[in-house]
Amino acid sequence: MNAPMDNLRSGLADLADDVNPVDLRDRALRTSRRIGVRRTALTSALSLVLLGSVGVTAVAMTGGGGEVVEPGVTATTTVAPQSPSPVRATVTGDYYFMRQSGNTKLELTVLRESYPCGTPEPGVCQPATRTEQLRTITHPVDDACPWQSVTVSPDGRQVAWVVGADGLSGGGDLMIADTRGGTPQKRGSRVLCLGTGNVVWSPDSTRLYVGKFDNAGTVGTVDATSGKFSPMEREAWKEAQTLATGPFRGVLLDGRLTVTKADGTAPRSVPYVTEHGLDAVVLGVSHDGRYAAVSTEAGDPSRRLYVADVIDLTTGRPVGFGVGKVSAVWFQPDGSLVVRVNGDPGKVYRLDTDLRIVAEFTVDKAGNRTLFQAAFG
Repeated sequence: MNAPMDNLRSGLADLADDVNPVDLRDRALRTSRRIGVRRTALTSALSLVLLGSVGVTAVAMTGGGGEVVEPGVTATTTVAPQSPSPVRATVTGDYYFMRQSGNTKLELTVLRESYPCGTPEPGVCQPATRTEQLRTITHPVDDACPWQSVTVSPDGRQVAWVVGADGLSGGGDLMIADTRGGTPQKRGSRVLCLGTGNVVWSPDSTRLYVGKFDNAGTVGTVDATSGKFSPMEREAWKEAQTLATGPFRGVLLDGRLTVTKADGTAPRSVPYVTEHGLDAVVLGVSHDGRYAAVSTEAGDPSRRLYVADVIDLTTGRPVGFGVGKVSAVWFQPDGSLVVRVNGDPGKVYRLDTDLRIVAEFTVDKAGNRTLFQAAFG
């Protein structure tokens, strides 16, 4: 009576012996994948239907299955947080002044200007200012070299100047020190101190472009840390020195004012003769090449030169300033200017690109502080 059951058990055992366990595993996996594919396809189709019919209803997809939001329940969508509006950078300005104290000292100060509201607009954004006393430069009696050559590095941390040396008229030792004090370090000798742009910092504040007091007219760079002098070809040096302060340079020659790019290309020239026909030099060129400041004369090396005219190269005519006749001007990369005017030496004006007054500062009522450098951040 148990024979049929015994035969069935025997047949199943034989079948099991013929099937490899690996084959069973593979079949199970294939079956599982087929089920998963069908489930995913079904869930995807369902999600498309739901999204097409109810725009705000979401279908959450997890693994191979799906979870449908109950009808009538609105799903909440997580929105990435919005980036805050960019904060407008604070505009700053540093104005460096010097004052001769007796015959052996040069006192340096800085007026720091800031516009917390952002880009200054005439009559809208008033600056906040503070004055800081910087270091005092000590030099030999009646030495004109420091006055002629003092310059602050672009990062505001160091100041360089030339101290006259015995036997040299117009040259001496290059000194570098921290703007706030400390012992000055000698970083070169026989360095020229006369003329315009005689000592110029590189934009990264690591070296200075200088000329040597010798018959060969040697020029090059001095490493601010080691004092190592690296000579350069004059044209390459002139181009690099110009680029350290702006893209253009200018020259007065044979009754013409010519402005070129730093490499000497793209010249723009207009006729120009000083009021009394005296020799003059170009004190600076705006960063767009449009304006050039011309000195009153090229003589007397014992003092810094004053501005005779600011010439507009597009018209060939002097620029008229609403603040009056300017005696000094500093061109800034953004097209703005800093000026001082005749008859009011204690005041400094900051002008925008349209030559409108942005701010004015009364620096010294006595007018015995001289602005020698202006830099905007």
